[in-house]
Amino acid sequence: MSKQKLEEFIIQLSEDSDLKQSYIENPMAVMQKIGLEEQEIKAIMSGDKRQISAMLGQDAELIVTGIIHLVKK
Repeated sequence: MSKQKLEEFIIQLSEDSDLKQSYIENPMAVMQKIGLEEQEIKAIMSGDKRQISAMLGQDAELIVTGIIHLVKK
């Protein structure tokens, strides 16, 4: 698992409107293309805040809430 890759993905997602739209349309494909590991993808798709927060470390609550909100759309 790459905490840095996951953090970079979340930052890109918040800054790149095309990436965000692609993610809303097909989150699994976008995360695979970015290179997230299977366990990271599963955690995000499940919406398990505790698991995602554990992957990101401290101060992850806002990030986790934002990314889960996008998945649920």
